[in-house]
Amino acid sequence: MPKTIVEKGLFNPIKTSKISDEVYKQIVSLIGNGQLKPGDKIPSEREMASELGISRQSIREALNRAEVMGLIQVRQGEGSFILSSVREPLKPPLTVIIEKEAERIFEFLEIRKLIEGWCAEKAALEATGEELEDMKRILNKMKKVVSKDKQWEELDLELHFSIAKATHNIIAIHIMDALRVNFSLFFRFTKSMPSSERLDVLWQHHNEIIDAITRKDSKQAKQKIIDHLNFIEEKIKKIWERSRIDNK
Repeated sequence: MPKTIVEKGLFNPIKTSKISDEVYKQIVSLIGNGQLKPGDKIPSEREMASELGISRQSIREALNRAEVMGLIQVRQGEGSFILSSVREPLKPPLTVIIEKEAERIFEFLEIRKLIEGWCAEKAALEATGEELEDMKRILNKMKKVVSKDKQWEELDLELHFSIAKATHNIIAIHIMDALRVNFSLFFRFTKSMPSSERLDVLWQHHNEIIDAITRKDSKQAKQKIIDHLNFIEEKIKKIWERSRIDNK
């Protein structure tokens, strides 16, 4: 059973105008010096807000950032748990760039639009009946496990990769395989969306993409996947904006 860290005085009083930034730094520091370890449950928003004398909104922003960076996992109805140590093995350079220079995530999205837009367009022309059935199988499984984030992520990756494979272009397949290690960063951002909106809307996006590919409408398939990525981009920008307002 994971232990719960609730000791008084674990966190220090906030002495900066950038409140959520300071909370985040303290979380990173506590993980770095070993006071918080993988599997530990951290105090609730209410407990932390009370101990630090700040708003729950500031705590929420800090926890969202910690989740985005892969430090904690927020489990619905259970709380927030330390996911990994800051002393991690070396990561792929692209992952490091995106994590350390957060604005680079938008550049990565631009590349995804180009590559995945082309893949969807090509798959609409080249996909075999068996490949189309495989996409639909994955899509149906996604609808059944939407409440289980980890399974959703795995199936989402599988679906995007199945589109790349249906292009029958070896280079495109290898590019997508190289990029998908960084997709987890996007899943962390989308978790900040309201649960009902995240699951219903994102599933419908994928359904429309596969429908266009099935109908061999290449232009529509390309546009649908770009629309999906534009939607994700707008959500990330809103999260960024909320964080900037809070930190002023």
